Amino acid sequence: MAIAVTTGTGADGIAAPGSSGIKVLVIGCGFGGIATAIECYHKGHEVVVFEKNSEIGGLGDTLGISQNGTLPIYKWDNGMVQQKAAEICCNYATHKIHTSKGELLLSHPMKGYSAGSGYTGRRGDLLLCMFEYFQKLEIELHLNANVKEFFETDDSAGVIVNSQRWEADAVICADGVHSAGRHYVLGKEDLPRPSGYAIYRAWFVPEPSLRENPATSWIPLPGGEDTVMNFIGPNVHTLIATVKRNTGITWVLTHPDEYDIEESWTHPAKLEDALKVVEGWDPRIAEVYKITPPDQLFDHKIIYRDPLPTWVSSKGRVILIGDAAHSYVPTSAQGATQAVEDAATIAIMLELAGKSQVPLALRTMEKMRYERCKIGQLMGLETRDIWVKTDWEAVRKDPQLLAQPRPNWLLNHDPQAYAYEEFETAANSVLTGCEYTPRNIPYEGSNHRATDFEDEKWGNRHKESPDIGVKV
Repeated sequence: MAIAVTTGTGADGIAAPGSSGIKVLVIGCGFGGIATAIECYHKGHEVVVFEKNSEIGGLGDTLGISQNGTLPIYKWDNGMVQQKAAEICCNYATHKIHTSKGELLLSHPMKGYSAGSGYTGRRGDLLLCMFEYFQKLEIELHLNANVKEFFETDDSAGVIVNSQRWEADAVICADGVHSAGRHYVLGKEDLPRPSGYAIYRAWFVPEPSLRENPATSWIPLPGGEDTVMNFIGPNVHTLIATVKRNTGITWVLTHPDEYDIEESWTHPAKLEDALKVVEGWDPRIAEVYKITPPDQLFDHKIIYRDPLPTWVSSKGRVILIGDAAHSYVPTSAQGATQAVEDAATIAIMLELAGKSQVPLALRTMEKMRYERCKIGQLMGLETRDIWVKTDWEAVRKDPQLLAQPRPNWLLNHDPQAYAYEEFETAANSVLTGCEYTPRNIPYEGSNHRATDFEDEKWGNRHKESPDIGVKV
């Protein structure tokens, strides 16, 4: 049975509020949740969001959203969100990778993540930038709402929050790796497995005297181009970067997981422990570590979750997206980006399938995106292993092996255009059970870790920030 196809509003279009007749409950108000709420609102769906915390916070250090995630954001508020994000983000040009002793091995462009194509900045700043537009749309938000219970029928789905029952056409779980929705969708508890690594993380604004100290005078002056440097050694790698035009500093140190710490972004760490890991390394590293305020240093256990067998519940009205569906290790640099891709896609799937076919919309979204996300997850693990289990003989012959992947199939992807183009094919695959071959993954036999992305097309579009005629 072939599905009847509607044209929808198109990749740049915005529907009248509430015009689709579809109501969705979004769980979580992080990057995935905010983006889902905004994109669903844009496609005419009624949206209610639940967030377990008491406020939308600015926690976190540096985070990147590559071009494939910024394309939808670029259109928000007629380009104003893009302009504000560009102002608070870093302007990296190159990523420099060194040995632990400081020998420069590779300097490669930050295409796809740098100013003009992507966003790299402080997580909290970017999240609040997006949330400001969310508030402007007056989307319904409930704080202190920790969702643990779900229900579902053939015609509706919902949650119970603080003893109150909420019902809608679909529930979209965007509340991270600890989402209760994972247990509901899978029908069982899925336990994470240790990756064997943890990561020290820090973000701070240094004292003005920083550049008077000969040991740290190499750090660029405020106002110039930001710097990002990676140092790799046996089973360890550290990244040090300036942020917001050299006005702040962030660093991370991936190291073997030797302590019984919890899986939390806010577990305090001891500076002396981090210094021991890089003892004997390039002295620039320790000098940056030493000026880190004690309350700005955390140790985060990296837990890996295998790709899930499904993101959609048995009745097809509850779906997992973002980290709730496909968590990424930090070296993937795609976690937030793929959450935005999910958001743009699910809103369009609901628009095109319509209120009478919500389960088809959710299953089509999964069909369209599952393999793409799975490949991205595995690619992040590959990068981590390349940096901590380095084959030095191979690297000496070809330093490009150390490069963060910048593949065209990943970064030069327009999730909205793709959703409209592929809906009929993917939906019919769901209906008939026939095989679906996605076009948003690398071609068979190609190098999935290529660095063949060129950002001229979208980079110019971002830099100019023209009036694109999108109105709310």
